[in-house]
Amino acid sequence: METRILLAGGGSAEDERPALQLFATWIGGEGSLLYLPVAMADPGQAQFDWLMGALRPLDAGQIEMWTDMRQHDPAELAHFDGIFIGGGNTYRLLHELRTAGLIAALVDFANDGRALYGGSAGAILLGRDIGTCAHMDENIVGLSDTSGLDLVHGRAVWCHYTPADAPLIRAYTARTQFPVIALSETSSLWIQGLDRTTQLGSPSVLYN
Repeated sequence: METRILLAGGGSAEDERPALQLFATWIGGEGSLLYLPVAMADPGQAQFDWLMGALRPLDAGQIEMWTDMRQHDPAELAHFDGIFIGGGNTYRLLHELRTAGLIAALVDFANDGRALYGGSAGAILLGRDIGTCAHMDENIVGLSDTSGLDLVHGRAVWCHYTPADAPLIRAYTARTQFPVIALSETSSLWIQGLDRTTQLGSPSVLYN
């Protein structure tokens, strides 16, 4: 089944509007959406209100938010038509999802063709390795294995990109040998299948 994955560079709801509009069509008015804001230190009503404000006008169905991964089983993901993984500290995000045993379930969710959206830290997570966040996120959970979900054709993802980041990205690619997709705050990508992507908003930049 063809994958339906969206990656957004980490801007405002207005910056991400083209991606949000496409994501809303994937969910549909009768669909169900899971929001995972666990990259944030203390996710709560403010995060839920933000996503509701961004998606409810687009008729994106019912939204449920999980903030404590310990209360949920990976099998519960099967109840949803789409998952939205939000921004914050990328190390915390990967740690929370690993601890909850959700990594393999999220990969299966995407490979089943269900809708998956990553914004900022969420987009970085979907790449091959989250080390691209090291210049902006503190490794507060002490992760040594920074492997991501690897859903972006073997590439790592760099968010909040500006041209001033180019030396950092080149150093990262030289050290890891991982190609990098760099997304500005107005950039987003739709991963359509094994080797196809569509750009939404401003163009992304690829570093090999």
